[in-house]
Amino acid sequence: MTWYKVLDKYAKAKDGGSFDYTEYLPNGKLAGQLVPAIPKDKLKECSWGYHVTKYWNMFLSDSSNIILEVEPVDLIENDIAGVNEKAVCGSFKIIKQHTFTFDTNSNTGDNNTGNWNTGYSNTGYRNTGNRNTGYSNTGYSNTGYSNTGDNNTGYSNTGDWNTGYRNTGNRNTGYSNTGYSNTGDNNTGDNNTGYSNTGDSNTGNWNTANKHVGSFNTVAPKECYLFNKKISMKVYNGIQFPSYFYFELKTDYKKSWQDSFNATTKKQVEQTIKLPNFSYKVFEEITGITKKMIEVKLK
Repeated sequence: MTWYKVLDKYAKAKDGGSFDYTEYLPNGKLAGQLVPAIPKDKLKECSWGYHVTKYWNMFLSDSSNIILEVEPVDLIENDIAGVNEKAVCGSFKIIKQHTFTFDTNSNTGDNNTGNWNTGYSNTGYRNTGNRNTGYSNTGYSNTGYSNTGDNNTGYSNTGDWNTGYRNTGNRNTGYSNTGYSNTGDNNTGDNNTGYSNTGDSNTGNWNTANKHVGSFNTVAPKECYLFNKKISMKVYNGIQFPSYFYFELKTDYKKSWQDSFNATTKKQVEQTIKLPNFSYKVFEEITGITKKMIEVKLK
């Protein structure tokens, strides 16, 4: 990981500090000397210590600023989710000075709309990465603020394809989820719909077990429904559903089912009609795939 320090044109801290870094700047290709050390037990961000950053573009005020690549000592990073714009250290060595050509919006990169972007095709401010819309994103194709990862919509997400706020993991919709593919808020686990579930695949709230419809459950359910009929969870959990059941949803739900069905194999269709409680009527009602279509596929 590369760390940077941004100084004003007088080689002093941009927050008004009086320390002069001139004698610690590199000499040609030779790195500078370590700046005076501060004991690690006294370091506190925004209070005592030297601030460094991964995102030098977030601290630029004009093209006269000095952008330095540094090697920190006794580095302390904030562990909160999202973009951590700076860290504190006890000392650092300046490795080299970077010189960039800035456009009128202080962007580094190409095709940016907005200010202080590093990367390409960003719309907004202080983005690091490509194709971001919003502010202070790190990664690619983010919409919103302070996202770390790719394809996020919302704020302070860590991971990919999150929609909402403060999600950690991938494909979450909602707020403050930890895990994957959660819909709802404050879930820990995977594939939850609802709120404050600990566990997986719950629909409902405050469950600590798995696969519940309802709330405040601590033990796993013994039965569920398949094709509108009861089935034991032991049998259900042992089912391997045909692979064509998992498809990319297009504009029409039933059309997406049928396109996936048309592309599948005879073996997958045989696996379908062998599912416990299988019903042609229920299957057609949900998917639009008729008994005749299945029989044709089985020939």
